[in-house]
Amino acid sequence: MSLEKQFNRTLDGLWQRRTAELRALVTPQGRGRHSVFTKRVRKKYVGRLLDVATRLLVRREGKRGFNRVVERRLLRFVRGRGLDSRLTHLLNWAKRKCPGPIVYAFWRAKKCLYVGKGASWRRLRHYDKSAYLIQATCLEVFCIHGKSHLAKAECLATHLFRPRDQKIKPARQRWGKACPICRKHDRIRKDLHALFKMQ
Repeated sequence: MSLEKQFNRTLDGLWQRRTAELRALVTPQGRGRHSVFTKRVRKKYVGRLLDVATRLLVRREGKRGFNRVVERRLLRFVRGRGLDSRLTHLLNWAKRKCPGPIVYAFWRAKKCLYVGKGASWRRLRHYDKSAYLIQATCLEVFCIHGKSHLAKAECLATHLFRPRDQKIKPARQRWGKACPICRKHDRIRKDLHALFKMQ
């Protein structure tokens, strides 16, 4: 089933539950209880709707939006024996290749482990004792047009790569550009709660 159909069917199912009591008052449907509409039911349906909507938005707008803020993409395999050696190789390479703000992703084969951002290549120094230097097979670095796009780029990369260790939403910057997917996600959630508010 396509994501569009999945979203529409879930929304229709939530509407059916929301209006079941009203329908039962006017057009009784025989024996048995009508579908209930509780906070728990609403939370479950809204969660499903937001998940499907986000996947749709990422598919339609994620890559295009990310490419607009990326100047160039670089890839470096993590090599060396021991943490110190691996970090030294990465830092020497990053110092030469990444002059400005960056968004980076640690990869193990085809699985993204972590996405982060930095105002410069120096941010990678913080991984001197990180398990990512052992676990990751390569580091993917995206050079960003400017610092104002940094938070937006990190958020879009998180949506696109779905990293294993991204537990919380990337931080926003007051002066930075907003992630278009998160902005629409928040609007959808607000509208759903307004449409299906509890009495």
